[in-house]
Amino acid sequence: MGLAPRRLSLGAWLALAFTLLSLLLTVLLTAFSDRTASTQVRRSIGNNLAELANQTTSRLDQAMFERYREVRLIANRLNGTLDLAEVQNEIDALQQSYPTYAWIGVTDPAGKVLAATRNMLEGADVSQRPWFQNALKGRSMGDVHEALLLAQLMGSAGGEPMRFVDIAFPLKDDNGQITGVLGVHLSWKWARDIEQAIFVPVGRSRTIDPLILSSTGAVLLGPPELEGTVLQLPSVQAAQGREGGFVRETWPDGKEYLVGFSSDQGFEDYPGLGWRVLVRQDLVEAYAPVDQMHRRMLLGGGVAALLFSLLGWGLARWITRPLLGLADVARGLEAGYAVKAPASHAYEEVSILGSAFNSLVHTLQHNEEELRQLNVSLERRVLERTAELQDSFERVDENEARTQAVIDTAQEPFIGMDFEGCITDWNAQAEQLFGWTREEALGESLAHLVVPVRYQVAFIEALATFHQTGDAPFVGQRMRRILVDRRGEELPVEMKIGLINTERLKLFSAFIRDLREQA
Repeated sequence: MGLAPRRLSLGAWLALAFTLLSLLLTVLLTAFSDRTASTQVRRSIGNNLAELANQTTSRLDQAMFERYREVRLIANRLNGTLDLAEVQNEIDALQQSYPTYAWIGVTDPAGKVLAATRNMLEGADVSQRPWFQNALKGRSMGDVHEALLLAQLMGSAGGEPMRFVDIAFPLKDDNGQITGVLGVHLSWKWARDIEQAIFVPVGRSRTIDPLILSSTGAVLLGPPELEGTVLQLPSVQAAQGREGGFVRETWPDGKEYLVGFSSDQGFEDYPGLGWRVLVRQDLVEAYAPVDQMHRRMLLGGGVAALLFSLLGWGLARWITRPLLGLADVARGLEAGYAVKAPASHAYEEVSILGSAFNSLVHTLQHNEEELRQLNVSLERRVLERTAELQDSFERVDENEARTQAVIDTAQEPFIGMDFEGCITDWNAQAEQLFGWTREEALGESLAHLVVPVRYQVAFIEALATFHQTGDAPFVGQRMRRILVDRRGEELPVEMKIGLINTERLKLFSAFIRDLREQA
């Protein structure tokens, strides 16, 4: 009889499989990383820059809208017969409310300045200034420009010309005749404040450069070497399409940058000035995470291949050793029972284990019956527990319903607000005090609905501080505030604010007492 061919052991097969799989995994990760992970990372980096540009344009539009609306409201109040004392009071109050207003003035119909902040340019003829001419033509906004004379009067730092954005509205009497023009020079430094608000607090690298361009492509704000220049780049042209995005391009300094772009969309009835925002980053630095990922992947793949190969050989030997012992244990448990193992198998260890498995079948069948009984018992317990949980949820719903009933029947107005500043609760007494129905108020911004315009910025900043720090010192305190009703009339009130911050419920609540009733 000839000798039977020697079969490989299970340990040898497992060791060989571990080695081959680890090597194959390393090759695949290296070959396809650039087509998969790196492409997604590059797109994510570009989208981040585009989002920064979009955030900047949104902040610019909203800030300009606030100034546009504020100046328009002042102009509406000054319509009618001009009272220079009243005019002076109005423009002084406007300048104090927002210090970035560099100059505010009111002219007569011929362009002579009648009243101005700090008396600057009073008596001067500004009839040829673009803002005056544009106001008479119904164009209220003027793009960024330099003002040498005003800079000299205001003492520009470093002797450099100051730059302003113009906002101007004509003033009319009761017959619709123009009685003058209200003009405002908004200092361009507010745009630098917006840049710092977006890029500095979140810790972004200063190698990310934001640029604000006029409708002609002139750099209004950006790196000092580029301010005042006109850029002719693909990103500038793409931004004219009024859609954000990002491109990879070479700039005049010869360097290649990744550039996110966005364009001025305007906000509500503020038409916008056609500004475009670019956010650029040096391409090498922008894609540094991709290169770092490649290096780590290659190094990690090589180390993993080596470790898995060594681990595979050791693990294979460790796996096969207890298998033989387990087969011996199985035979011992079934002593006296005739076991007929398979005659042969690809793996010697599996043949041995197969013979032991046959002897355990009867025992497993018995265990299966016991497990079935156990499952029945467990299902019964689960049903009982489910019923208990259902009762608990029903009690919670009943408590919430009782709470809502208490709020609705409370004698004082009650307002609920979520952490985003939107109204969530508004009882009947609140409807009676402020004039808005519950359906009209729910979901609206509390700041825009009942907070006077002059306090809205402070309200929003307080809410932002709570989001950042989680600290709300006003909670639990009785405070006196001024609110406005639907007719715009101011109401002196006393309120006590509560805070609910749980997993299921996150809101501020306030009971309000009308102080006019005490007068």
